[in-house]
Amino acid sequence: MEENVTKMVITPVECIKVLGCSRSMMYDNLLRRKDFPCFKVGKRIFINKEKLQSWIDKQCEYKR
Repeated sequence: MEENVTKMVITPVECIKVLGCSRSMMYDNLLRRKDFPCFKVGKRIFINKEKLQSWIDKQCEYKR
């Protein structure tokens, strides 16, 4: 029987769809930022979904 599991992390490709950004924006900019909520396991990169929302909220606080 298959359990209904909620994913805690997403891949950069999934994050691109969530944020609506380009692949180059993700890999050349966001994943290199120290404040972006991502981490590596081996060569794979994951983004923490809960911290992503907090990061997005924090970006909206910055004065332009």
